[in-house]
Amino acid sequence: MNIANWVMRISFSTLNYEQKGLLAEALYLLVIGVLSPLAVGLQNFSWFSYTLSYVLLNIFSLPVLVLFYRAYLPQTIGKRRYILSVLLFPIFIALYELNDRMAMLALLHLPFIPAGYKAAIQSAHPEQLFSLHFNEYFGYTILVLLAATSLYVIKLLFKNQYNLSTVENEKLKLELNQLKTQLHPHFFFNTINNLYSLSLQQSPQTPKMINGLSDIMRYILYDAHNEQVWLQHEIEFMKSYISLENMRHEGQEAISFITQGETQHIKIAPLLFLPVIENTFKHALHTAMTGKWVKLVLAVYDDELVFQAVNPKIPESNIQDETRGGIGLVNLHKRLQLLYAGRHELAIHDEAHTFTVILTIRFTND
Repeated sequence: MNIANWVMRISFSTLNYEQKGLLAEALYLLVIGVLSPLAVGLQNFSWFSYTLSYVLLNIFSLPVLVLFYRAYLPQTIGKRRYILSVLLFPIFIALYELNDRMAMLALLHLPFIPAGYKAAIQSAHPEQLFSLHFNEYFGYTILVLLAATSLYVIKLLFKNQYNLSTVENEKLKLELNQLKTQLHPHFFFNTINNLYSLSLQQSPQTPKMINGLSDIMRYILYDAHNEQVWLQHEIEFMKSYISLENMRHEGQEAISFITQGETQHIKIAPLLFLPVIENTFKHALHTAMTGKWVKLVLAVYDDELVFQAVNPKIPESNIQDETRGGIGLVNLHKRLQLLYAGRHELAIHDEAHTFTVILTIRFTND
């Protein structure tokens, strides 16, 4: 990849506020110290060496500008000390002029500066450091300082944008963590109920379920605290949960779970499919209905992931309330809005004999 393509791949939005501020600062110093004097020099001087000398003179004046927007403005305007800013401004103008005279004196001692340009500098008498006349045009000085003030304001905007984004992200994380903590007790309540039911039946599957529950608890308590997990790990968790549920329906494989496509190298939010699975188990398996079954399919395509859950409905009931049981699909809908806003679809098909939930997540182009 050549440098041009690499530069084109850099996105301004990926920079943090400090990097954005440094970029704005570098552009400002480039314009004030190089581009602007270069344009003036090309217009006013016959010799290009004079123009380069004028550019160098302006570069020597940059430290006092850095002091202006990094020290003077933050300590006065930045802290709303407006009276102090007015009192210190004449002092800073004098400092700017003093810096300019010292820059001229430095150029007089550089051997590569043209003699004619040195003569022009000497005619301004820069050695008279405390004379009352200004070598720099006052209007130009004010213009440069206003540009520096604009730079300071831009850096403040970047910082405020970063602070606002940080607050919003913290709020988002807090809300997501709250939703996940709601999932944990809900899941364990259902699983422990299953375990209790097997223990009453003195089922030989009870020790196996306890061991399986231990593995699931480890995943939920540790891995699920990450913002994203590998899809393959989530699939393994789902298979473990399905295996526990199948133990309750001894003698039959009531739950079918199929994966399609390439599931490696994909990350998603943890426990994303759990509410759909729990909702399906609740309405299809935890009832007195005969011929229980659940079909789960997870398919990965080039640019999206599709998870589908289908189960039969209780004959005497044509309504399957998604809010029944506390959180369920309502919790999932909230998480999707926070995590995959504009990149997901949650379709619910409540038909006469079946209930279908289809969750589609579109991948980013990153």
